[in-house]
Amino acid sequence: MTTVDFFNVTTPVDDPIRDDLVAMVMNRYHATPRHQQVELGPSEVGHPCMRKMAQGIMAEPRQNPEYDPLPSIIGTASHTWMDSAARLDNQRLDRERWLVEHRVYVAPGLSGSCDLFDTDNGNVIDHKFPGPTRFDKHKKNMDPVYRAQVHLYGLGFENAGYTVNNVCIALFPRGGSLRNMRLWKEPYDRQLAQAVLTRRDQTIALLDDFQVQEHPERYAWFPAEPHECEYCPWWSPKPDGPLQCRGGAM
Repeated sequence: MTTVDFFNVTTPVDDPIRDDLVAMVMNRYHATPRHQQVELGPSEVGHPCMRKMAQGIMAEPRQNPEYDPLPSIIGTASHTWMDSAARLDNQRLDRERWLVEHRVYVAPGLSGSCDLFDTDNGNVIDHKFPGPTRFDKHKKNMDPVYRAQVHLYGLGFENAGYTVNNVCIALFPRGGSLRNMRLWKEPYDRQLAQAVLTRRDQTIALLDDFQVQEHPERYAWFPAEPHECEYCPWWSPKPDGPLQCRGGAM
């Protein structure tokens, strides 16, 4: 797999102003609070790879060169715009139908901010802004990470006393039109959310059992499930250290 062009956002060019602009964007990107997060949230604990979750819980240093942040930047800006749209709709309705960027507490040590909750219908809604390939992929088969995330949000709202009926993922095509927007929806499943929490707790227990702080090579004892491995902070096609992993192909 060739990743050099994609991962290298500082490729030298003849115009130094271009490099200054890239540096400006990268500095702002790294200053964003969500990129300074250490504790794993609902968007991460549902990842199918237990090894990735284990190393994330331990906040191990990144081994994989950071990928180009522009899609994330566009996604963050789009979320801000959607927040303003929901708040404006609440003003139009003269009531708070939409709970916007609402903080939910899922379990001890696990909380997060949900994009939207529809109090009229008991719907958890999370916005995604994928590129064309991922948009088509998620229309057919929803990413299990995203699916786990919205069910965990559902549990958080339920913990807060709300009635949760459905969990939804609004797919807005980053390269398309609003008419192409798709809504993935399924009934809220408390058992699914609890299963994700159980797996997280099992991972935490194994971290202690394996004593990974003293024996980082034991991260290899955690199952490595292939899932978009090239984006993982610890992926390497040719591992040369205990924190690096080639993915599911062991």
